[in-house]
Amino acid sequence: MKNQIDLVAQGAAFADNYHMLPEPGGCVLCALSGGADSMALLTVLERLAKEREFTLHAAHFNHQLRGEESQRDEAFVTDWCQKRGIPLVIGRGDVAQQAEEEGKGVEETARAMRYGFLTEAARELEADRIATAHNADDNAETVLLHLARGTGLDGLTGIPPVRGLLIRPLLATTRADIEAWLEAEGIPHVEDSSNQNDAYARNRLRREVMPVMRELNPAFVTTLTANLVHLRQDRDLLHNLAEKATKYAQVADGRVTIPARVLVGLARPVAVRAVKQLLAKVARYEISSVHIDQILALAAGASPSATIRLPDGLFAWREYENLVLCPSESMPSGFSLRLLTGPGVFALDNGWAIEIQETICPDPPAQEEYEWHIARQTVTFPLVLRARQPGDQLRLPGRRAKTLKKWYIDEKIPRQKREHLPVLADESGLLAAAGLGPNYPRVAQPGHPALYIRLIPKRKPEERNEP
Repeated sequence: MKNQIDLVAQGAAFADNYHMLPEPGGCVLCALSGGADSMALLTVLERLAKEREFTLHAAHFNHQLRGEESQRDEAFVTDWCQKRGIPLVIGRGDVAQQAEEEGKGVEETARAMRYGFLTEAARELEADRIATAHNADDNAETVLLHLARGTGLDGLTGIPPVRGLLIRPLLATTRADIEAWLEAEGIPHVEDSSNQNDAYARNRLRREVMPVMRELNPAFVTTLTANLVHLRQDRDLLHNLAEKATKYAQVADGRVTIPARVLVGLARPVAVRAVKQLLAKVARYEISSVHIDQILALAAGASPSATIRLPDGLFAWREYENLVLCPSESMPSGFSLRLLTGPGVFALDNGWAIEIQETICPDPPAQEEYEWHIARQTVTFPLVLRARQPGDQLRLPGRRAKTLKKWYIDEKIPRQKREHLPVLADESGLLAAAGLGPNYPRVAQPGHPALYIRLIPKRKPEERNEP
């Protein structure tokens, strides 16, 4: 059969367009099943490795799903690589047993185990790339499967040419062209009998739907492949616009904060992507469109302290002009009741600490949010560090007395933060409120005996001088 394409040149051009191949001296790990696509990919990379001066390794994962046929495939790739002088890494796993133990499908489990093996092999070999043999037909089938199951623009773009270390140099090449090239080059391959099993959705689509699509348009796969390029460009533009918006986000203490107006000012397709990018910053990658709408509605809402609880342990709330996304594990820790019997440094159960020293009040005394000089003669031990209570009154220096709730609202302290700011009291009432300051009638006068009291917030790991 006449060889209609130069697969090496086509694969090289596609790889160069997406900057797939490493610099000279680099290493590519090729996933090798022994099927037609992977044998073509291995051969293309073998020839390019000599031309581009990178190292090539192969990796085969035996799923142990097809008995003797699985062993045949392993023996085939082993023999081929030995004859060609290509280093080969073999991995094995009982996919059926693993799927049963995890309560997952065989296809899903096989994919996870295979990619886990490839990732580990690449790490041990210090490979710069992992090449897989997905082709244009695979991509067309993937797009149709996504359409059948429901998808957005990301799903319509199909299989990405590059994702992290993964590269797919044959993604723009049809299966027919690959098989014709193999035959012309005299390169053998093995057939996977499971590809005939219509219990798998992809096989049924390949055998029943794809022929109909080709009847409607004989060039269906190549036409779709060309259209995917434009869809990726549209997707990337929206992604980049979202990134420009999320640069205003701040990540601290496991939560992400962004001015709500930033999201409100975006076109919806960009805003949706911006929310997804924000969620990725707090390791939340899967969320439904319904919940994205709730987050955007929260950003656009008028309430300065509204809160919503979302799946996967995620909270979202407004802190006045800001929107906050926070996983449950990063929610602020509250203060348990703590009795302080005298001067000293006391560790609190939420990672904070409190320091109490007897001293002479300086001029001026400390009257900060977390640091105070309290008149010694007004204090009766034990002191109580506790959460605020209804009716707690505070008079800040130079201002009239108000309830803590009123102070928090007037000072625009977010509601979520209020519940985790302690107050310090003795039998006569409040000495100070964290986040606000000391109770003015208890403030020490310069030169008089005082208690220097300092609340020390929980330090971040980078502030602890940890190795």
